[in-house]
Amino acid sequence: MFVLPTVAQFKTQFVRDFPYGTDPNISVLDADISNAFLFAEIAFNPNLFYQQPQQTLGFLLLAAHYMVLNLRASSQGLNGQYNWAQNSKSVNNVSEQFEIPDRIKANPDFMMLTKTQYGGQYFQLVLPQLCGLVMTVQGFTKP
Repeated sequence: MFVLPTVAQFKTQFVRDFPYGTDPNISVLDADISNAFLFAEIAFNPNLFYQQPQQTLGFLLLAAHYMVLNLRASSQGLNGQYNWAQNSKSVNNVSEQFEIPDRIKANPDFMMLTKTQYGGQYFQLVLPQLCGLVMTVQGFTKP
């Protein structure tokens, strides 16, 4: 049975990643983490992981992903819009291009996970579990 991680576990897992504190203008609040946990609970499938430590890591990565998305959205306010993954960016004479695999482009859930490093790490963990296992069994049918 999967046991939900705590805010303290989140802070320990991502000790260097976020500025934790009590000032909502410059820090990540416990409420931000708790809010991200609500999003992650809806999307998280613990059956994709074998044991509690792996489940906890997967859940925390997904929660960090949602927290980053939520913090970005809150900073944009009414002007915010959802940006899909881009396959090219340019500034003046400098450009960068990416090739997004069709399998990811065709799935909005996969695309959403590519919006943050944490979502990408979570995606790398669950992708092998989404491929399915195919086995053959010897047998026959009755006429």
